[in-house]
Amino acid sequence: MKPNSLYAQLELIPETPEQSVQSDYAMGRVWARAKARLRPLSNRLVGYLCGDADVRVTVRRDRQGQTAFVVYDAVTQQRHTFDSEQDLRAWADRRYYE
Repeated sequence: MKPNSLYAQLELIPETPEQSVQSDYAMGRVWARAKARLRPLSNRLVGYLCGDADVRVTVRRDRQGQTAFVVYDAVTQQRHTFDSEQDLRAWADRRYYE
């Protein structure tokens, strides 16, 4: 029994089974594309709302070639500078294990 055209439109019933398969596939592609575009935005929003507990380390070198490790601790919102990687690791160990 084939539904009449008006009933099919009101109930969103496809006229033929092929239309259903094509529209489901097209909607799946649209949904996948939308999720891919929204994922980075949602990750940034969650990071902003929940805060970021990770430590950010930046390596800097001055004109004489001396290396300095600049660390930003998001939990305490403090910046620390270390002359060696060993000092940085010792600080990180104390931070995480206290």
